[in-house]
Amino acid sequence: MRVELLPAGPRMVVCAENPRRAARLIPMKLSRRRWLHGTGVGLGLAAMPSVAVPWLAGPRLAQARLSPRENVLEEAKSPFNHIVVAETGDVVTMYFVVDGTYYIESRFDRSHPRSLDLDYTRTMMAGFVLHPGPKRLLMIGLGGGQISNYLFERIPDLEIDAVDIDPEVIRLARKYFGVPDSPRYRTHAADGRLFVEQSPPTPGWDMIMLDAFRGVFVPLHLKTREYYQALRDHMSPRGVVVANLHNATPMYKHDRTTFADAFGQGYAFHTERGRQTIYVASADEQATSTYAMRANARRAQPAFDFDMQGLAARWYLGRDWDDNDVRVLHDDFSKTNLEQGIERHNERCVGSDCDYAYPTR
Repeated sequence: MRVELLPAGPRMVVCAENPRRAARLIPMKLSRRRWLHGTGVGLGLAAMPSVAVPWLAGPRLAQARLSPRENVLEEAKSPFNHIVVAETGDVVTMYFVVDGTYYIESRFDRSHPRSLDLDYTRTMMAGFVLHPGPKRLLMIGLGGGQISNYLFERIPDLEIDAVDIDPEVIRLARKYFGVPDSPRYRTHAADGRLFVEQSPPTPGWDMIMLDAFRGVFVPLHLKTREYYQALRDHMSPRGVVVANLHNATPMYKHDRTTFADAFGQGYAFHTERGRQTIYVASADEQATSTYAMRANARRAQPAFDFDMQGLAARWYLGRDWDDNDVRVLHDDFSKTNLEQGIERHNERCVGSDCDYAYPTR
């Protein structure tokens, strides 16, 4: 489902390509803090007096323009993104602008700098339900750095490598979103595939988080069986991969199928409102039991400011996709043409997979 917010007088309305989805839109008035804590995908309309929100949102909540109450702090254009950083009171938002539409990449509430305000970011902590004591973390897709900032502050011995293809994103994250300068929090301006492939396989990362969006899509070379194999090759023996998946898009069934093909075990967690699925994959031969997950949640709890037992309870086993025309996603380039293939995918969505979920640019 493509979600686009268009101006309609003093209100904003959501236009969805799927009319059944559009019929389920729920208008409501929300304060800034209630909007921050209640939404799971994006927060672009927090300053509007009245908004309509989708029951199931698309890849990134979008808005046709900035709110009049938002003050632009900086605007930057790079070979990869058109970036706008704006503030409303204590809330700073990083937008990616695509064809005139503002897609929320990250949001930082300066009055609550050590909390995760977005539903999906809290749910991505499900990785700790499977691996409660990681020492090395790889974050693919820095954005404003809110997930990695949070973990840096709360887990004192955690070594973090945060990768973003766009140096301007890293610069703005450091300037406006509190990304610290620390030897145990390293930022890398690199493609998330090349960075992994060119890194030594040992000692390996204990946890790898995948949240690399280019506006509304994830480049295909970051979603394929070959990429997941590269991640496996660079994980510690009990390592896990945590992926942010949008379960309302046609690509979702292919994502789930590709993960299942690449990893021995997989665990799906619904976000609080069910708009997204956070998928945790591991190469373990044996599945982790419910009791072990609860024990892991108790072990990890001191580092977190929300209920990890409640998060563990959101693990679900049901198949929430159809099997029609489902397939494992593969690279459309050879290993010898890795850099050229990656460059094509970073320029735009290419290949037959664009027909499923992504707009061609």
